[in-house]
Amino acid sequence: MSEIDLTAAVTRLEAAMGALRGRLRERLGVSGSDLTVVQFVARSGAAEQKVRVKDLASHLDLTGPAVTGTVDRLERAGHLCRVPNPDDGRSRFIELTPETERAYASAMDSTNEHLHQLLSSFSDRERAKYVQVIDRVVDALEFGAPTP
Repeated sequence: MSEIDLTAAVTRLEAAMGALRGRLRERLGVSGSDLTVVQFVARSGAAEQKVRVKDLASHLDLTGPAVTGTVDRLERAGHLCRVPNPDDGRSRFIELTPETERAYASAMDSTNEHLHQLLSSFSDRERAKYVQVIDRVVDALEFGAPTP
């Protein structure tokens, strides 16, 4: 496989991700940065993982107060809700509202099912390699190609 084939594959991936994000933004009526939050909460919920502000802050590489402002805005817009953490009365988990969960699922069509089928077919070693390759592509796109 040539370098042009790899570049073309990355370009196709970018186009597919852009189209998916555009479809989600349009259906949910959110900005790109807000969509990133909604997607993280949706994916975490699908994996039965609870999300806290600190989890979002770590994922987005933002401060807690910045994430809190975003969550507040998305909560006022009816996309997110805070639910009590049964193990810690001082903290709350962040979830999609039922309406946004339905709209997100509808906008994703069968995308999640296809991705789940693909990723579940990977061995643990293949998953680790896949994550490593994705991280390297992201680094190259964001910071320039790393030296070997």
